[in-house]
This record gives sequence, C-alpha cells and structure tokens, in this order.
Amino acid sequence: MDNSSRANRIFRGTVIIVFVGILAKFASFISEAVMAAYLGTTYQSDAYYMISSIHGVVYPMMSIGIWRVFLPLYKSHVAKKEIATANALTDKALTFFTAISLIVVFLLIIFAPQVVSVVAPGFKGVTRELCIKLVRISAPMYVFIIASAVYAAVLRCHDKFLGSQIREVASHIPTIIAAIFFYRTFGIEAMAVALVVAGILRLLIELPFVDWGYRYKPDFSFRTEEFNVMLKRLPSALLSAGVAELNTLIDKAMASTLPAGAISALNYGNKLRNVFSGLLSSAISTALFPQMVELIALDKKQELSRLMLKIINIFCVLMIPVSLACVLFRTELVSVVFERGAFGHESTALTASIFALYTLSLFSAACNSVVSNIFYGFGDTRTPMQISVVNLGLNVALNFLMINRLGAAGLALATSISSVVTLLIRIVASEKYVELEIRSMASTAGKVVLASIVACVIPRIIFWVYPINKYFVLFISAIMGIAIYYLCVKLLKVREIDDLISLFGKRLKKAK
Repeated sequence: MDNSSRANRIFRGTVIIVFVGILAKFASFISEAVMAAYLGTTYQSDAYYMISSIHGVVYPMMSIGIWRVFLPLYKSHVAKKEIATANALTDKALTFFTAISLIVVFLLIIFAPQVVSVVAPGFKGVTRELCIKLVRISAPMYVFIIASAVYAAVLRCHDKFLGSQIREVASHIPTIIAAIFFYRTFGIEAMAVALVVAGILRLLIELPFVDWGYRYKPDFSFRTEEFNVMLKRLPSALLSAGVAELNTLIDKAMASTLPAGAISALNYGNKLRNVFSGLLSSAISTALFPQMVELIALDKKQELSRLMLKIINIFCVLMIPVSLACVLFRTELVSVVFERGAFGHESTALTASIFALYTLSLFSAACNSVVSNIFYGFGDTRTPMQISVVNLGLNVALNFLMINRLGAAGLALATSISSVVTLLIRIVASEKYVELEIRSMASTAGKVVLASIVACVIPRIIFWVYPINKYFVLFISAIMGIAIYYLCVKLLKVREIDDLISLFGKRLKKAK
C-alpha cells in the first residue's frame, strides 16, 4: 500500500469517527445536561459520578490488553492476509477477556465497601452507603462492555470505523431515558441500572457490522505461542493503564475531602474538556493506530516517522488555539452547557475554573495517546508502564502542593502539568523506534502559540468592552477567532494548516 492509499484510509476513518464522535458528544451533552438539571452538585451526584471514576480505572485496566496487545497482533495477521489465524486469535481473546470480566464483576459486588473506602475516603454516612449500592448495581456492565471492546478492535482493523464507534452514541441513550422517565420514581438507582443496559446496547449494535464471515466460538486453548506472547505483554500494559487512570481516581479521592460538589465539578469540567479533545484529535489517533501497526508489521519505519511528525504538528495547529479559547471563554462555555435547574451560578464558577485548567493539557493529551501507540505497536509495553508510574508520582506530588491553595482547581492544574511533562518524556523515549524532528515541532509550536494569542485575545477584549448575550459571544468569537487564526498561520507559513483543512476537503496530503 502506498502513502496515498494509506492517507486515504486514515482520512476516511477520521471523517467517520469525527461524524460519529459529534453525535456521541451531542448525546453526552444531553446526558450530562439532564443529569446536571436533575442532580446538580449534591451528594447523590457525587456518589453517582464516583462510579464513573471507578469505571475510569477498571475499564481501562481490563480493556488495555484488547487495545494495546490484542489489536496489534490481530492487525498484523490482517495486514499479511492471514484472516483465519486472526479469527482464531479473536475466539481466544473473547473467551479470555469475558472470563476476566466475570471475575471482576464478582469482586466488585463482594468488595464494594472496600472499593468505595479506597476511592472515596471522604465519603461518610448516606453518601458512602449510596455509592456502595450503585457500585453493586452497575457491576454487571463490565461483561458486556469488554466483549464490545474486542469487537470494536477487530472492526477497526477491518476499517469498519462506523461499526466500532456507533456504540458510543448508543451508550448514552439508556442514561437519558432513565433520568427523564425513571429517576423521580426509582431514584438514582435507575441511573446505575441504565449503565448495565448501555453495556448490552454497546455490544448488540456492533454485531451487524461483523460481515466477513466471523462467528464467535468459545476457545479455551490458551497454550499457544502467540497467546503466550499476548499474556507476557499483558501485565505491564495493565499496570500502565491502571497507573494512568489512577491519576483521575486520585483527583476524585482527594476532592472527596473538599466541600460537597467538588467531585461533580471535576467531572463536569473534565467532561467538557473531553469534548474539545475527543473530536478530531481522538479521531485521528483512533484511525491512525491500525495503520501504524501495519507500517510496523511491514517494516516501514521511515514512513512511520514522517507520518508521526505530521500528525503531531497537526495536533499542535488544532489543539493549542482551542486550549487558549477555552481558558478565555471558560465561563460562557460552562454556563451554556450546564447552567440550568440545580446547576446555578456557583456551580458554574467552580466548574469553569476547573475546566480552564484541564484544557491546558489538550495538546499534550492528544499527543500522549499517539506517541504511546508507537511503543504498543512495537510490542513494547514496559516503557509506557514506566512512564505512567512517573506521571502518577508527579501528579500526586503536585496534587498535595496545589489542593490547599486552589482547591479542586489545583487538582486540574496538577493533571495538566503532569500531562505536559509526560509528553516530553515519551517523545525522548520514542526515539529508539522513530525519528521525530524536534526542531520542526518546536518551530510549528512557536508560530501556533503566537497566532493563537492574537486570534483568541482580540474577540475576548471586544466582548469584555461590549458584553452581549453569552450565546452570541461564543458564536461570534468562534467565527472571528477562526478567521484571524487562519490568516495568522498562513502569514507565518505554518504548512500543517493545509493538512488540517484537507481533512475536511479531500484527504491528508502525502507526508513529505
């Protein structure tokens, strides 16, 4: 496959993921807005969103073997046209990960009190008891979402990105229905049941897209050479995912010692941050990974290096101006999305500061995901694990330094600083696999920062002097900022802007 064909596949996958991602984010917006309106920032919302925090640790630890160990092995077979071998590996993976998920469900139900004590040491009385109950009710969802993750991985390897991503849209529907129609009658427990229903729906909606003749057959014959390779890589990959996601859990655990509403504000701020980091950047990263594995399997390292440099520079052009815009327009953004019902001005003020500090890591978070894939593509799960441990230690240290001075906002700032430092470490460590031109990245970043300041500060100053309706502020500022930014980067000769625009035009240009 030549560069043009590969770029077309990345482009096609990116467009599909962006489109479905927009639908998913819209569904998530509705879900979060409905939850905010019904729960606000109360002890019930704290208990419910702590479930999300537990999920943020448990799911990645269970699924990391799928995305970072199973997917590269499976894609290697697909790239070499070894479909029968790939299908046999899928049978083993589904059987293995389903068995693991059943064990996890059992442990969560039995040890729910201990889990809550660890993740939310500040929870007392009715809040703690409610959280324990919600953990037990929602635990069975892991059986379905893990099976769904396996199917999503194989769908991506066959370039069926619609089938692998549409589940993200469907997963929000049960929560919205439960909040509107069942919350007043059955309470917050209905929301926990909705999580299980969402897991089932995620799996069912993928199955029609598996149209290349594969049918799952349970296979417990794990003593094969390739499966042993997967099992050997799995522990360090699991630890890496657990350590990385533990950062979020630590934030929530420390926030549980703050006044009521801090956990919910962290959740709302992080959710809104993910909207801006989870569209184009996540789409490119998702579409890129199978192509990276294919280049590695075919031993095309120079092409991989050029592709990686191009993607990192595109992330720079995209995410840095978005970060600055989110900081300067933080209050308007949070107010438009969440401020209704029980979510009042105080909730907006708290969430806006957290959201702004979280968005400082948009660029580094996007790049961290892509650079990490280099290690996993080469079968190196140990290096990401070691870097994740460093990230955890730095985040914890910064948390203790900042929580007393800035409260919940300090936790968000600590997360962003840790993300930036971790990216620098990953780039240096990746040099043994790819050759990234650091000077090129630094030059692009400098130009983009300058253009971003001009594009974001001008509309911000205008609407400080002439305040109008917050919806119009965001709309007009977006149009004005995009126009100014485009003019600036063109004048500064940032060539990656043309690559970014081509994503919405024809295709990614051939890496030069």
